[in-house]
Amino acid sequence: MRFVAKAFVVMLIAVGPLLVIGCKGEKAKRVMPPPQVTVVHPVQKEVTRYLEYTGTTAALESVDIRARVSGFLEKICFEPRAKVKAGDLLFVIDPRQYQAMVDESRAKLKAQKASSKLAQTDLQIAQQLESKEAISALRLEKKSAERDVAGADVDLAQATLEKASLDLEWTKVTSPIDGRVSRNLVDVGNLVGSVEKTLLTTVVNDSSVYVYFNASELDMLPIWRSSARIRDSSFAAQKIPVYMALADETDFPHKGFLDFADTKIDPSTGTLQMRGIFDNPDGLLMGGMFVRVRVPLEKKATWVIPEVALQRDQGGPYVLTVSSENVVEQRRVKVGTVVEGVQAIEQGLTDKDAVIAAGLQRARPGSKVNPVTSPPASPQTTPEEKGKAKEK
Repeated sequence: MRFVAKAFVVMLIAVGPLLVIGCKGEKAKRVMPPPQVTVVHPVQKEVTRYLEYTGTTAALESVDIRARVSGFLEKICFEPRAKVKAGDLLFVIDPRQYQAMVDESRAKLKAQKASSKLAQTDLQIAQQLESKEAISALRLEKKSAERDVAGADVDLAQATLEKASLDLEWTKVTSPIDGRVSRNLVDVGNLVGSVEKTLLTTVVNDSSVYVYFNASELDMLPIWRSSARIRDSSFAAQKIPVYMALADETDFPHKGFLDFADTKIDPSTGTLQMRGIFDNPDGLLMGGMFVRVRVPLEKKATWVIPEVALQRDQGGPYVLTVSSENVVEQRRVKVGTVVEGVQAIEQGLTDKDAVIAAGLQRARPGSKVNPVTSPPASPQTTPEEKGKAKEK
């Protein structure tokens, strides 16, 4: 037994160093290299600063077509959503009773004119007799009054005829504007206008559309201070551009102009209502749509980085940079506008900084990384440039 124990001790002494070397080798294998991240250097570009808002569209003109006289609806003269011109016939209300009123009023006017002529003749005879002292002055005065009453009756009959003619005209309901007509809200055979002015349909002029949005007081004050011309004249005359994007659009392909700003700030919201106008030649835009609006303010040179490189926490926006020793650092920045995936940085960065744009999940402040340089960020085509390209 002692021999076996001694042999085991000798074996441990021989094999021990090999076990230690093996453990050290396994430990060396577990040392991971620094994670690889992609970095970019900020570049200075001329970037347009924008204000962005949400808004709603409204038709350029919208008119409710109502029955102005009572009667049974006799005819519908349009197809729903058809384009109509001002003066086009839309509905016909049974005109027979109004035609009869016109004929009656015309006959009464004719009778009153005859009575007026007779009263005038009687007055002339009385004047001749009074000059010969054949009648009293009181009787002459009575004939003069009868002539005046007959003349007034003629005027009343004339007004009655004009009213009857107007009612007859209103039995033909026409469009007051150019536009697109909605569906008929009342079918043929229904009594309309008996209790109230029945709504028959609606006509909207969608050749252009308005977009209403609310700009904050903080956004508007710098503009108001910088330009007395804007404060003292209308927006429509200055052709200030504004761009719009629909719900399914990522860029802002629709160009219009600001044409109105309210005269006061809403104290409950601290905003100013503004309005842009957009051409609508293909009829894509309709009233009541929710849209995004972008108003360009100024162009200035600023540092830009990819938008994905910017992060935020409770302290505000920041980026992760890599030092000359490949150590990750957190850098607070002051941000500007975002244009097509490129973030403008107003303060906090220079072209010497290496900003992490990819691999952010593997980077922690204070840790080492393996940086790989990527091409610098640059703004894509701006809405103004796209508009000029289309014009060319």
